Amino acid sequence: MLIHESRIVNSPHRYVTRYPHALWRGGCIALILMLFAGATAVAQSFEADSALTNEINSIDFIGDSSFDASTLKEILSLRETPGGFSKFIYRNLSEKLGSRPEYFTQEKFDADLSTLKTFYQEHGYYEMEVQGTHTLLPDEARVDVVFLITENQVSTVDTVRYVGIDSIAQEAGEELYKNPILQKGMPYESPKGGLEVARVLNILVNHGYPGASFDVDHSASYHRRATHSFNLTYVFKTGRLRKFGEITIHVDPPREDIVDHLTLRQLDFQPGDVYSRAKKITSESNLNRLGLFESARIDHAAPAESVMNDMIPIDIYVKPRPRNEFSPEIIASDENNAFNLGLGIGYTNRNFFGDARSFSAHLSARTQTIKEFFTGARLRDTVFIGATTLDFEILQPYLFTRTLSGSWTTTIEFDKQKDFLLSILRNRVGVSNRFATYTTGFVDWTLERVSTQLINPTASIEDVNKTLRIDEKPQFNSIITLTLQRDKTNDVFSPTEGFFHSASIEESGVLPKLFHGLAGGLPFTQYYKLLLSGRWYEDLGRSHFNILAWKLKGGYQEKYGESKYKDVIIPLNRKFFSGGSGSVRGWRARELGHMADEFLPYGGDFMLEGTAEMRVNHFRGFGKLGFIRMDAIWMVYFVDVGNVWSSSKDFHAGDVGVAAGMGFRYDTFFGPFRLDFGFKLYDPKAQAGLRTVFDKKFMSETLSSGVIHFGIGQAF
Repeated sequence: MLIHESRIVNSPHRYVTRYPHALWRGGCIALILMLFAGATAVAQSFEADSALTNEINSIDFIGDSSFDASTLKEILSLRETPGGFSKFIYRNLSEKLGSRPEYFTQEKFDADLSTLKTFYQEHGYYEMEVQGTHTLLPDEARVDVVFLITENQVSTVDTVRYVGIDSIAQEAGEELYKNPILQKGMPYESPKGGLEVARVLNILVNHGYPGASFDVDHSASYHRRATHSFNLTYVFKTGRLRKFGEITIHVDPPREDIVDHLTLRQLDFQPGDVYSRAKKITSESNLNRLGLFESARIDHAAPAESVMNDMIPIDIYVKPRPRNEFSPEIIASDENNAFNLGLGIGYTNRNFFGDARSFSAHLSARTQTIKEFFTGARLRDTVFIGATTLDFEILQPYLFTRTLSGSWTTTIEFDKQKDFLLSILRNRVGVSNRFATYTTGFVDWTLERVSTQLINPTASIEDVNKTLRIDEKPQFNSIITLTLQRDKTNDVFSPTEGFFHSASIEESGVLPKLFHGLAGGLPFTQYYKLLLSGRWYEDLGRSHFNILAWKLKGGYQEKYGESKYKDVIIPLNRKFFSGGSGSVRGWRARELGHMADEFLPYGGDFMLEGTAEMRVNHFRGFGKLGFIRMDAIWMVYFVDVGNVWSSSKDFHAGDVGVAAGMGFRYDTFFGPFRLDFGFKLYDPKAQAGLRTVFDKKFMSETLSSGVIHFGIGQAF
């Protein structure tokens, strides 16, 4: 059996074929093209001087079984011409809003033939053939372009051999062969060859070889045509094994309280450890998360191979934040799913009594009913909603290990809703542990004294009180909360890729039950709560132009034990509420719930919500309009679903509310300013026959009852 062999010289990314011409294949393709051209309109060749006279009507592919047409069109320089309306906008109004006509040129056509061949070869189809035809539609001065693709058999990986790494440590060798990007039997895609080289170099650098390099000249890829397979040889130069050397810390400006051990204990390495770039990066991240420094950087000189000393000296540069800081603030948030405006002042002492701990005190007052606040509404008026909070907090960033931190917070809060006033005294002790780069766990123990005062207790409210078993006598609850979070989003304010998952379990009552004196004789509630949430983000165009974001959220809580039969309730500040700027936006904050209206202000024990949102940067490239950056403007189109039920037993799929709308975002240094308008698509509490948007007049009934929401930051 004759074996045709070709060799890639100098780079695993470049393929040079050396096997004979397949004359029979070329003849078959030519015959197919002749038959195809005979069944179409008369094909004409276009000269360069007529390049801008014929628009491209369509681009089609024949034989493209491995890739869809949309994928192939993305890599071409030829484009199908847009519709007449889009061209009209482009020519007469704005080049940014419309789309320009797309014309056929022979140069682009020839280049696209080469582009398609390269694309297929990069994905393992080294014997593919591509031909093309362009047909003029005389009456319309348009061109139909067709590419005929013969994929033939895909070439696969047969063997992968690594040369020059025999002397590396066993641990590095095991990692090297654990999850290779190129494996036997998979299609050989040349870009993956580059990724495999990068993977191996990364392993070497993280196991003591910072000078490791890829030997391009002696690496090769052999293609056996008879078996349609590749034998790959990758050659590496590891260089000398290096270790972390002496560590020098530079504090600028110098401060006596910033002692060396505060920095050293945050490092994932010690002098004498085998060098690892990954440990250097994570150590730098640990220092920047500490809260003590404005910036922290770990640096070292690149050791030359001629240097015989294997120890690499390490320099750490840190810039401390001010030790004492007062910070007045204007509050703009969407707390409780509504726009809040207020004022606050805070004090922070960093390195409080040393050991990198911090102490902070914060006083704030906010309101959701801004107009009523400025017109003199009183605290006990039903029209006024707001809160005043005083916090004292001590943070201990290093608790036994660098991944474990602790906090102690004392809070005094007055939370005013329309129908009740909550007076809360809270003491919380918490610990958090970073299990992995993206995964963190939290354990909180909260002692909370809550006093409920009903506002304007009318007869109906008294009936509600009896039904809900609200006792204005204070409750004292001991609450233990376990939370696990995994955050792989790429931005704090406006993620465009990644996901955020959170699971939380809350329990109240077990400690007062075990230790009878803990509640001080006050009533307490035994209950448990489960809260699950997930957010996902996808950049659809890979250019941060249109982002698909969606979330799911569910919560359930229920009393247990003796509390199930006693006149005690789950505290109102622990209930579930729905509606508002971060919830279902066709309703105002806390105004969505599947219960009688008089019970609505008191929340529910079962909640489901979901949102799909498309964020589009329509004005990218428009420059500035005065002081407004047009590329900082985003338009958002959303659909929200959800509701709250008094109990999970009351749940029915037909009770889920649905809202839709659009919004405006403007990116700022503190996050995007948000304005949303939502309206009800389906209102489960509306009168029968008026529940869906199709049952009502769109302008006078649906849009007129829509809700405007303000906020800072994305809705999720």
